[in-house]
Amino acid sequence: MIPEDPLVEILLRLPVKSLARCLCVSKRCYSIIRSRHFINLYQSRASTRESRVMFAFRDTNTFFRWNFFSLSQPPSSVTNIDSTSYCMPVCVNGLICVEHMFRLWICNPVTKKITLFPDCGPRKQFTTWYMGYDPINYQYKVLYLSREHLIAPYIVEVFTFGDEGSWRMIEADENFHSPETRGVCTHGVLYYGAYTGDGAKIVRFDVRTEKFGKFIEMPAEACSIHGVYLGLYTLLDYQGKLGLLATQATSTYDLWVLEDAEKHEWSKVSIFITREMCPYDLIWPGVVGFVAGSGELIVTARDELGQFHILYVDLKKNRSREVWFEEITPSFGSALVLAFTDYVESIVLM
Repeated sequence: MIPEDPLVEILLRLPVKSLARCLCVSKRCYSIIRSRHFINLYQSRASTRESRVMFAFRDTNTFFRWNFFSLSQPPSSVTNIDSTSYCMPVCVNGLICVEHMFRLWICNPVTKKITLFPDCGPRKQFTTWYMGYDPINYQYKVLYLSREHLIAPYIVEVFTFGDEGSWRMIEADENFHSPETRGVCTHGVLYYGAYTGDGAKIVRFDVRTEKFGKFIEMPAEACSIHGVYLGLYTLLDYQGKLGLLATQATSTYDLWVLEDAEKHEWSKVSIFITREMCPYDLIWPGVVGFVAGSGELIVTARDELGQFHILYVDLKKNRSREVWFEEITPSFGSALVLAFTDYVESIVLM
């Protein structure tokens, strides 16, 4: 019989699908893999594994179905998830959260297992939600904001996935705001754009402590060039930092990177996609993210024939490479593509 320590080390090196098979090997393997100690160890090593990009395509036929594809070798279809909400799905640290039939669901795309969040009470007319991950305690949490009417303050609740508890209401009176953008979670902090009594700001929420920090000022130069309407900006992860992207013109973008949240310091990166970078006559190219590690720009667009393309653009070497999915044909009709650029497999929901 293999001693437990070497066995644990062997299991920690396996991908999630192989671990799922090991659950049926023996009671001993089952007990180890299901233990909180092993789950925490596996999750703690997630940052050392090579991250991939998870793409989400909205199905134009049903509109409310999202198709998820993982960029592995070769690229493969991961799962399809229905959503009857206009809220975008979220993928954080390997798990996908989506709203369907006015309820929140969480799914592990590797194991295809899905579970329902507890109902957080009578449904309010105006709701929005975000998912974050605490890398210290290896916990997934959902931040849920709801209100009865437009001028009412939001009620803020938090749920920790995996706990047997219920939704917890948290104080947010000093941080009154109205969420506007999609969220980005990096290093245990959830960011999103919102309107406050003092204009447009970036909200930050510490996932571990479940507390809001002071609002982050928008970069002054961005406001002077693009204005303060948050719909013009995209929040994304840029090499482990919060990025604020705005389109200046076709193939021209401004990216502001948050360097210091306390001092509200931003740096600026100007992006221009040249003909040398993209060998196609692309129509309305759109930036959907940056590849973790390499910093390559992920661009989706159509050419003059209307065919769909996904390109990885290397801004330093002035070149690009194309990504193909067998299930996504060149005549693919979806106009909405999301990219989650730091996808790693999760052992949760196995």
